[in-house]
Amino acid sequence: MEKNKNISIGATYGVLIGLLYVIVLFARWTFSSNFIVFGSIAFFGYILVLGFLFFEAYQRRKLEPRRVIDLKNLFQTLFISVLIFELIYGIYNYLHLTVIDPDVVNRMKAGMEQMFDKMPEGQISAKQREDSLKQFDEMKKATEIGQIVKSFLISISISGFFAFVIALIMRKKDSGTEMPQHI
Repeated sequence: MEKNKNISIGATYGVLIGLLYVIVLFARWTFSSNFIVFGSIAFFGYILVLGFLFFEAYQRRKLEPRRVIDLKNLFQTLFISVLIFELIYGIYNYLHLTVIDPDVVNRMKAGMEQMFDKMPEGQISAKQREDSLKQFDEMKKATEIGQIVKSFLISISISGFFAFVIALIMRKKDSGTEMPQHI
């Protein structure tokens, strides 16, 4: 029964957080040529995801008698969510970069060039500028299958770590002070 709760709650929240992530990603890619907005959306979007993981942990703990849940069950629930929402994240990123807006990396590169053009002379060397712009050519490789798998594994490692920390914070041990029952 415990395992079924972990799977159903983890899957439900994984899909919900994944859909929220899609909205955040759409906004992030929409503002991709403005690096401050792009970075802010990425940062606050991930904070929102972590907030939902805390909420999920709280909801999962509420289902237990006396709200007592061990680390293993709580982490299992959260990690199932992580696997699902990071999969949704990866699929959406791939679709966005290849189908929805395949020119997004070029717009980001153009935005970076504009930013460099606005800088005072001598603040950045020609070599630094060239190296920075080369990074955008590397971003185009993000749609290759090997890079997608690597990105997915890195993402679940990072989000899995945060899920573990959240589970450590939100778990509740049995204090063993249950009131005796009188007949």
